[in-house]
Amino acid sequence: MTNHSHMIKKLLLPAMFLLAGVLSATAGKGDWHTNFEKAVSKAKAENKIVLVEFHGSDWCPPCIKLNNEVLSTDAFKDVAESSLVLVNADFPRKNPLSDEQRAHNEALARKLGVKYFPTVVLVNSDGEVLDKMVGFPKGGVDGFLAFIEEKAPKAAEG
Repeated sequence: MTNHSHMIKKLLLPAMFLLAGVLSATAGKGDWHTNFEKAVSKAKAENKIVLVEFHGSDWCPPCIKLNNEVLSTDAFKDVAESSLVLVNADFPRKNPLSDEQRAHNEALARKLGVKYFPTVVLVNSDGEVLDKMVGFPKGGVDGFLAFIEEKAPKAAEG
């Protein structure tokens, strides 16, 4: 082994452990899926509804605000854990998606009639749209949770 490759391994190994720690810390509550069909199947199996977030994670200010002030809160994560299967339909500009994921997200936006960001769509376990919210929710977290609880009875029991 050359000195150069040994040094790279010394630098990469801690970075890999750090990344693994970050990924495991974000796993669990609020796991986001990227495949709508799999999420619908999971919702059916778990008697939940699907929440699809259409957003531009790296360029859309109201989308970023929704993620920071609503979707990353413990209150939302608790409701999501008991009542929702989450789908991330991202349309980034700076961090490109794979061609396959971009095509999936574009087809899903057409299927669910999404034209603006952010849009959150609630879908039942048969894949039918229950409700849709465009823009940042009135009432912030509380308004968003009320929107969910109207369609997901288990959320109200939380």
